[in-house]
Amino acid sequence: MKTTLLLFLTFTTVFATAQNSPIYAKLDFGSSNVKTNNGKGNGNFAFGIGLETYLHIQHKDEVELAVNPVLSYLKTGYESTTGGKVIVNYLTLAAPLSIVVHSPGSRDEMGLAFGAGPFVGIAASGKFKVLAIDDFKKMSFGNGTEDNRKSMDAGLTFKASVRAKKLNLGIQYNIGVVNLIPKDRISNGAYIKSKNFLFYASYAIFDKKK
Repeated sequence: MKTTLLLFLTFTTVFATAQNSPIYAKLDFGSSNVKTNNGKGNGNFAFGIGLETYLHIQHKDEVELAVNPVLSYLKTGYESTTGGKVIVNYLTLAAPLSIVVHSPGSRDEMGLAFGAGPFVGIAASGKFKVLAIDDFKKMSFGNGTEDNRKSMDAGLTFKASVRAKKLNLGIQYNIGVVNLIPKDRISNGAYIKSKNFLFYASYAIFDKKK
C-alpha cells in the first residue's frame, strides 16, 4: 500500500506538471483524538508534512471545480480516559473534490477553496503505553489478536482555505469511519475511530508556467 501511495504521488506530480498546476509543500498542525464506544479520548497534538496540488476539472468565470490530491506524513496521538497514551504515524492520501472561487479579475493571485472527499491512511509506525508511568512500546499493526491496531484508516476530509499568490492558509477536519480495533479483538461492539482537526499552510514550490 505504501508503494501504491508513492506511485499515486508520482502520477499526480506528472499530471499536475502537464496541466501546469503548482505543487505545494504542506505543513499541518492541530489536534488529534478518537471516538470510542466509551466516549472520546483526550486530544493530543497532531503534526504533518506533505505535498498537494489542484487538478482543475472545469472552469467557468471565476469559479473552478478541481480535485485536490494531498499526500502527507501525519503524526497523531491521544490519551485514553484510563491514562494510556497512543501515538500513530500515518502516510495519508486525501482527494477532496474542491470548489475554488477566485476574486474577480485575480484568478492567479487570490481565491477561496472549499472541498470534501475521501482520505486513506496507512500506518507507518506507532507506539503506546498503558499507564503514565510505563515506557512506550512499539505498536503492532494487523487484524490478529496480538495486534494493537489495524494498519489502515479511512474516512472523509473537509477543508477550506484562502490563497494569496503562492500561499494557501486553511483548516481541515478528518473524520475516520474505519474501526481501528483489529478484527479478531473486537468484542461487544467496541470501536475506535479517528478524528483530526488541523490548521495548515502550503506554499507553491513548483509553480505553474505563465
